Amino acid sequence: MRKADLTTRTIAGLVDLLLIIGLARLPDVIGFLSASGYILIRDGLFDRRSIGKRLIGLRVVTSEETGQEMTYRESIIRNAPFVAVYFLFLIPYAGWILAPLALGAECLVALGDDQGMRTGDMLARTYVATDVPVSGGKNDVPLQQVGTSPAAPNGPLDTHTS
Repeated sequence: MRKADLTTRTIAGLVDLLLIIGLARLPDVIGFLSASGYILIRDGLFDRRSIGKRLIGLRVVTSEETGQEMTYRESIIRNAPFVAVYFLFLIPYAGWILAPLALGAECLVALGDDQGMRTGDMLARTYVATDVPVSGGKNDVPLQQVGTSPAAPNGPLDTHTS
């Protein structure tokens, strides 16, 4: 699978953020627990993708060569830094300064890493990939122009006979 670029990951994250804000607006403890719970397990839901990743076409996969499928355990580990940021936002004044700094540090780590892995990905040994597999395998069928065949190299509209 091909590694996802940071722009696509950011768009998927913004979709998830809108859902988290909606969950946090629920009354009292229910909103806090549902938002925190979604942040932690979001990458283990819906065919191992969060709602934002599913809409954009991304997937979290393990970086180990064993081919293990990602589980809720990896989702909780990779999203723990985001829950820490969410808790910081709940602290008046000091948290409103520290939380954006923590998010900025997480983004800088992802920008500085060759594979685009952020701190949570490094802890869980995961990375975000696109759903489209990398082409070039021996079973890949070459794409042809619609309606053309090897017998008709000039295309389907060429009706001249020599």
